[in-house]
Amino acid sequence: MSADYLPSGRTALVRHCRNGVVQAVRPCVVAADGPDGTLLWLVHDTPTRTSLFADGRPVRDVPLAERFTREWHTGPGVWTGTSVLEWIPPGAPWHTVYWFFDGAGRFRNWYVNVETPPVRWVDEGVAGFDSDDLELDVVIAPDRSCVLKDDDELDAAVQAGDLSPRVADRTRLEASTAIDAATAGRPPFDGRLTDFRPDPAWTRPELPVGWDRPAVSRAAEHLLTRSR
Repeated sequence: MSADYLPSGRTALVRHCRNGVVQAVRPCVVAADGPDGTLLWLVHDTPTRTSLFADGRPVRDVPLAERFTREWHTGPGVWTGTSVLEWIPPGAPWHTVYWFFDGAGRFRNWYVNVETPPVRWVDEGVAGFDSDDLELDVVIAPDRSCVLKDDDELDAAVQAGDLSPRVADRTRLEASTAIDAATAGRPPFDGRLTDFRPDPAWTRPELPVGWDRPAVSRAAEHLLTRSR
């Protein structure tokens, strides 16, 4: 295994950042890391950092008309959803894929999170991946029917000037491509990993010292400008 890859069982942080500000942090267990991408296991009840509005309200509690008018910050939280397997694909695509499992460990659905390509980092023993969550998501049922989620949030971010129209266009293109792959049953929506089970030796990770190191994610607008 390359020294650049993280060993199974260690903690890696998934951080969502915008404009250099860390907005959310999820400590995950590395399930696998290699040329085929990175698999991360997020356990129910894991302590996290969650996105908060300027006055301390959870971002989801703020009306859309206000949500992108001030800088978000991060506060303590807990992952209250079911346990999740997250795949960061190789090749720097603008999305990650989640496999959601119910409390009994049965596969529930896929979830495509559209974001800037995650940037890998290691700093004094703490490792992670930084990206900018671009609001838009796709929920994919086991029968591969797809629902586009949070398109209104993407519109609100553009209207507030938090994201540009061309970033929104790139975001929607990524979601459309994922929907095409899912409905056709192409990888990773071909049934792989739907029977995933975590190693019983893994323990729920805590937030390590250094979770708040400076963000290294690249702004979506900068990435689009550089690619022209």
